[in-house]
Parts: sequence; C-alpha cells; structure tokens
Amino acid sequence: MGRKLDDQKGITLLEVLLSIVLLVIVLTSFAGFFTQSALFVKKNEDKISTTQTAQQIVNLIEVKLTRDILSTSTECPSLPCNLDEDKLSGLLGRSFGSSQKIFAEFSKGTEGLIAVEVSVQDTNNPESNSRTFTYIRR
Repeated sequence: MGRKLDDQKGITLLEVLLSIVLLVIVLTSFAGFFTQSALFVKKNEDKISTTQTAQQIVNLIEVKLTRDILSTSTECPSLPCNLDEDKLSGLLGRSFGSSQKIFAEFSKGTEGLIAVEVSVQDTNNPESNSRTFTYIRR
C-alpha cells in the first residue's frame, strides 16, 4: 500500500544551491569582461575621433594652403610658427566647432618643403590625442 520514500532519487537542496553559486560566479566573471570591453570600445572611439579630425585638417591644409598664403598671413609671418584652433580657422577659412584642442606647427622641411604637424587632443579625455604630419609643396 505505501511506497518507501528512501528509494526515490532526486536533487537535494544542497546540490541546487551549489549549482546556483557556481552559475553566479561564472556569470560575474563574464560581466567583468563585458565591462572592460565597453571601456576599451569607448577609448578607441575617442582615439578614432581625434585621428579623423587631424586627418581632415591635414587634408584642408594640403588643399587650401600654399606657401604664398602662409607667408603673407599675419598668423604665421615666419617659420617656425605655431597656430592654435582660432588662428588656423582664420587661415583656412573654416571653423572647427568641436570638443577638441587643435594645434598646427609649421616649420622648414627638407628640399624647400614646409613641414606641418597637426595635433588634436580631446578635451573630455586628455589621454586621447593624435598627431599627423604633412608637407606643403606648392
């Protein structure tokens, strides 16, 4: 009439709790991995942004500036000279409304070229900066 409960097989409460604890430990380690990867992505986005801005400014310098324009400007009367964002905007005829600090350094290069170094630094993330170089040939 009655069955013995001793013969039944199943999972004990201790085994269930142990499996839950192990699952939480594994999931916590994965959560740390995703947090670190999100920080890495943000840092790389900032770096790409400064690099793209520097490259755009170099492209503008290569297209719009000539030796004559540079030598007759009041911003850069002689080489070497350093220009901040405002002076560079006046020289190129374009404003750079961004959250980045922009500097350009003009100096004498080899074979009569003018060497240009453009530096861009993100004001929100000082570790994110980029430097790009070019020459003015004409």
